[in-house]
Amino acid sequence: MKIGFSKDIHILKKGIPLILGGVNIPNDYGLESHSDGDCLTHAIVEAIFGALNVGDLGKHFPPNDNKYKGVSSLTFLDYAKDLLEKEGYKVENIDAFISCEKPKLKGFLDKMGENISLHLGVDVRRISLKAGTNEGVGPVGREEAIEAYCVVLINEVTR
Repeated sequence: MKIGFSKDIHILKKGIPLILGGVNIPNDYGLESHSDGDCLTHAIVEAIFGALNVGDLGKHFPPNDNKYKGVSSLTFLDYAKDLLEKEGYKVENIDAFISCEKPKLKGFLDKMGENISLHLGVDVRRISLKAGTNEGVGPVGREEAIEAYCVVLINEVTR
């Protein structure tokens, strides 16, 4: 078994879509990024990369490469799934936390989990997603950013 950890943070910007876990969440502000800014998905993918010891998101999807401009981060999950299979591993468990003041995310977490499950080929019951505020502290608390944390456990596939 191997474990990976990651966090990702993106600045909020008015007038762009807010995408988390592949879900478009109604909001006046979205996450600024080269891709769609989905910090939850970025944290999950980077945690998988960490467990596999294959570098970070920027190594696999350089921010100066225009083919990733505006791309759905769910495609990064597909890539991570392929890497896991190539290396002979599967995801045992994902535990992730999204920190933001608003909007409230409780009603969107199930759909996020379904998207992640579908793209990684992992039973949704092995994906724990939580959300909470930062109690007004720091850039997240001042509603300047949203961040996500993720821990993933992977295991060798037995043949």
